Amino acid sequence: MLSNSTIEHQTSSTQAPLTLVIMAAGLGSRFGGDKQLAPLGPNDETMLEMSIISASKAGFNHVVLVIRPELEAELSTLFYDRIKPNLTTEFECSFSHQKIDDLPEAALTQLAEFSHREKPWGTTHALWSARHQVKGLMAVINADDYYGDSAFTLLAQGLRANPNDWMLVAYPLSLTLSEHGGVNRGVCRVEHGVLKGVAEWTGIRETAQGIFGACDGVDNQLAGDTPVSMTCWGFSSDIFTAIEAELIQFITDHGLEAKSECYLPTVVQQYMGLDSDTPLALGVPAKQILVKTAQEPWFGVTYPQDVAWVKGKLRGVLQNKNDGVIA
Repeated sequence: MLSNSTIEHQTSSTQAPLTLVIMAAGLGSRFGGDKQLAPLGPNDETMLEMSIISASKAGFNHVVLVIRPELEAELSTLFYDRIKPNLTTEFECSFSHQKIDDLPEAALTQLAEFSHREKPWGTTHALWSARHQVKGLMAVINADDYYGDSAFTLLAQGLRANPNDWMLVAYPLSLTLSEHGGVNRGVCRVEHGVLKGVAEWTGIRETAQGIFGACDGVDNQLAGDTPVSMTCWGFSSDIFTAIEAELIQFITDHGLEAKSECYLPTVVQQYMGLDSDTPLALGVPAKQILVKTAQEPWFGVTYPQDVAWVKGKLRGVLQNKNDGVIA
């Protein structure tokens, strides 16, 4: 028989509020504009718009948009005029501004000024920017990628079932490739549903002989069902404590560099494989990074010429879904 405390824990976990953090502060320099606002869906929806609607259906009830300040007015209009009327549940929207000088106090002592920086400090810093708006369990994604409904369902179920762990929703490599050339992917090593490592592969492309790419300068073949990371994370709130320690160290080592960035997977990988009794940063324990694999295509845009291709692909995927066909 379950104890009252166990029942209370399970109930609170299944009903715990879920926040979606969308990193939307990018400059889109290669794209030539703000990808966050690009109309890419069948009805000119933005990727951000489609992600929020999918998250709402999965049980998320709050979105935090990490943005540049100049984007807030347009994104606020988008949320309240286009997105919220299409949501069937109560849903809150907050904005967080990613600013170069928003750093842990100990990191700020390393820098006298910021004139050497053209942009903020990367995805770890983007999530740090949202720390005042997020309480509890969260998912973290990019604003300019399409993840599909199943990713948010997996995140909601995983976070509530394992509220003290972190998680990753990965994608089969074959569902993330581009028809316009090679791509770079974080190839995941997964054992018994737990992330054990991520290796950066470059120039991955599909040929008549199979899928090939390079890791550490060596070309090799990859299976189509190889899980890859596409920035679709789930975290408990102690991620912010881990990020604080990482940013302090990063600024100490790289704070005077013009373009260095601190990436979120760097923080995650520091916690993989540690002894469970070994706290790494300010009391944060070692983590299991649980991995679930989505079975829908992932789409992203990098260059202007990607737009027509992505729009066509999205139209087909969403039409199939509406028709009850598994894409």
